[in-house]
Amino acid sequence: MTQQSIQERLDALRWYHTIDVKDGAVTRGWFDLRHALPSIPFPDVRGKRCLDIGTWDGFYAYELERRGAAEVIALDIPDLAGIDYPPEIRVLTDYDFSQSSTQPRPAGFHLLHEILESKVQWRAGNIYDLDPDDVGTFDVVVCGSLLVHLRDPVRALDAVRRVTSGALLSIDHLHPPVQILAPGKRPLFQLRGMGSDFQWWLPNDAGARHLLHVGGFRVDDVSPFFLLRHGEGNVPEKDRKLGHRITGRLNQLVARDRTASGHLHRAYLCRPRL
Repeated sequence: MTQQSIQERLDALRWYHTIDVKDGAVTRGWFDLRHALPSIPFPDVRGKRCLDIGTWDGFYAYELERRGAAEVIALDIPDLAGIDYPPEIRVLTDYDFSQSSTQPRPAGFHLLHEILESKVQWRAGNIYDLDPDDVGTFDVVVCGSLLVHLRDPVRALDAVRRVTSGALLSIDHLHPPVQILAPGKRPLFQLRGMGSDFQWWLPNDAGARHLLHVGGFRVDDVSPFFLLRHGEGNVPEKDRKLGHRITGRLNQLVARDRTASGHLHRAYLCRPRL
């Protein structure tokens, strides 16, 4: 396959992640994390058994394989009907919970699997249902930009802990207004849980650390603040509300990154404490 033919196949799909594929071809994702990889405190995964939870297009799963993992399981829900829709959406009788008009959830993952000639294994499953009797245990678990979309992140982390024999790398959203309001050791969250494009619990840094502690982990290392940058596939709204524009500026301020727009993130390297 030539670079052009690969790119044409990639461009036929919609992508969440921006991923360097091969020979200069790249997925045109909604979000771009490539710049943050050197700052994320990845443990040594060489020869390890790894799990990527909520893989979607496989950004972290294929990164784990690239770094030398012996086995990588990429876990995701096969049907969007299984996500934590807020009650105000659940009561709608005419809403397509599976979002059947969109491409299948793992379509991008499977295309990359073919092009990269990968050995990563995609597995259907929900984070809440993780069970060591079913999937075994893992030396390294990655959970990226997922906790913010869960109604019960403590229950999810408790399930993750039971399959983590080594390290958890939690990479997730922080809410800059809450971070600026409480920048120290006081855990603070904003509860949302509304709309079809939803987030649930939006924490400051101390809140993210406390959430991991309550879920049974201790934090050993952290990354700097960084942006989950908007990618080529993310077309910004022309008339964004004032509150969104202010939050965007605060994202850049806390991350100290005025080169791009995006959402504030931080990575936490953890180990089970229970």
